[in-house]
This record gives sequence, C-alpha cells and structure tokens, in this order.
Amino acid sequence: MVEIAQESLVATAMYFTNVKSHQEEAAANWKQTFIDVDKELNYQYKRLMDACTTAQLESKLWLVDEVEKLDIPLKQVGLLGGWYANYIVQLLVDRLAVKKVHNFEMDRDAKNISYKFNKRFKERGIYQCYVKNIMFSNFEPNLYDCFINTSCEHMYPMHGFHKLNENTINNPLFVLQSTDERYYDDHINPVWDAEELAEQGKIKKVLYRGTRRLNSGMNRFMVIGYKR
Repeated sequence: MVEIAQESLVATAMYFTNVKSHQEEAAANWKQTFIDVDKELNYQYKRLMDACTTAQLESKLWLVDEVEKLDIPLKQVGLLGGWYANYIVQLLVDRLAVKKVHNFEMDRDAKNISYKFNKRFKERGIYQCYVKNIMFSNFEPNLYDCFINTSCEHMYPMHGFHKLNENTINNPLFVLQSTDERYYDDHINPVWDAEELAEQGKIKKVLYRGTRRLNSGMNRFMVIGYKR
C-alpha cells in the first residue's frame, strides 16, 4: 500500500478540480506515478510529497491566473528548472491553450518522474523534458514565446541566463517566481521582494508584479514581463 501524506492528498484533490481535459488519463497517470516512485525510486518519495503540496499548487494557479488576465497568446513554453512539472503542464494546456511545453531540468530522476505525471501529454507530443543546465548552455534561436522559472531561488540570478542567450533568443515573455525564505540550504538565491526579482531577471517592461503568502507561510514573489 502506497502511503500518501495528507497534505499531498488535499493538494491533489484541489488540483483535479482544475483539470479540464484528459481527466481519466490524468488520474491514471498520477496514481501510477505514486506507485512507481514508491516501488522503483523510493529515495525520491519524500521529494515527490514535497512537490505535491497546497503551496506548490497555489503558486502555479496564481501564475496561470495572472498570465490569463494578460491575454497574451502562448504556443510554446520553456520551463526552466521545472522539476516534476506535475501541476504546471496541465494548467498551461487547459487554461492558456499552450501547444508545447518543454521542461529543462538538471535531475534525470526528475525528468523520468515528470514523464510519469505527464504521460498523456508526452504521448501526444505536447510535453518533453530535457536534461540541461540552463545557466551553462544556451537555447535554440527564438523557439519559445515564453519562459517560466518558478525556481529562481534554487539557481543563479537570471541575468546569467540572459547573457548566455543574448544572441539566441529574441524577446519572449518571462514569468519568474522566487521567495525571501532563507531557511533551506538549496535556496541559494532568495530575494527580498518582487522588485529585486525583476531586477535580477532584467525585466524592463513589467506587466505584473506581486506577492502572495502561501499556505505554507512562505512569501512568494512573481514578476511577468519582457526584457524590452
């Protein structure tokens, strides 16, 4: 019997109230993911629970709510350090009509688990995950009309990404999230507020900036906009 933390059960139930397409497949994919990770990748199971919290879902719902209000058509989205992409892919497809989502993640286990969560989208050619360190290798020219990074606190400031890709990407929409939480060792780059996040991300044309206190008690900052 697979044991699922109560917090994850609550968050999963909330998530499925937002699932509009491929509902039966989504439920089957999620169920099988928990079974497979418990059996084959048990050392990842705690991290799996950490990825399936109410706070994680809140931040992704906030993201799609604000992007939806901007009414900017998005066809191909790049996730920068998208982890398991367990919530975000379905929300982008259902709410924003995104056609392709590519996740760039350093962790091979995260890639494999993300394919389990998103099996329905992988099989349809909508979702792909690539093992890539986004701070040390650049991107194909002008392939994406939006980059989403909800893990800014876990990596070097985004201005390094811009410098690396100054000749390969044009002016896509950027959606960035971070926190001021400094307790965790892997939060190597927290910020004090949304203004600092925009500055780090070189976002000159800010369409949205805001702060939200999540269910976990953590402050979450978000900036949406363009470099120019």
